[in-house]
Amino acid sequence: MLLLLALLAQVNAFQNAYDVISERMEVEYYDPTILNASCSNYKYNRTTRTFILTLTLKIDATEGDLIMVTGYKWLSNRYRLDILQFNLTIKDAIRCKYFDIDRVLGSCTTPRMEWPLVKAVKYTLKDWVPDSTKFPPGMPEGRWKIGMRFFTGNEKHVMSQNWYCAIKYKLKME
Repeated sequence: MLLLLALLAQVNAFQNAYDVISERMEVEYYDPTILNASCSNYKYNRTTRTFILTLTLKIDATEGDLIMVTGYKWLSNRYRLDILQFNLTIKDAIRCKYFDIDRVLGSCTTPRMEWPLVKAVKYTLKDWVPDSTKFPPGMPEGRWKIGMRFFTGNEKHVMSQNWYCAIKYKLKME
């Protein structure tokens, strides 16, 4: 029992080992026949940056709609493809417990984003500052570009957006 408690404390310590610092968000592409999207970046306070992202669906979301997440790490003066790559259905992504998604879609989005997504409702994500403890332990330090590509169930490209952030560890191991 003591060993289990020590292990759980160690995992929690790793999840608090780094800070996730948001730099900016951009909507690279969206299909205006499927949705309207816009994004603007601003300073939340003197030291923290955030963004406002608005989305309005023009069609019904289906269970087969997909999000592809790809991480690019800043190396040698450009973003290079790295280990962070996964695909999820939109339905599963909305229920995801990692990457602070539950707070992003719950308390930072108006109205709250839940499955099924409602057509013709303007969803506004505002004032999200990442909670580093909700990210997986052991994320590699550095600057990151997280590319998110959204597709319909029949593989039509709906939207591409990029989130730029930095992961900085609180203690340096030398």
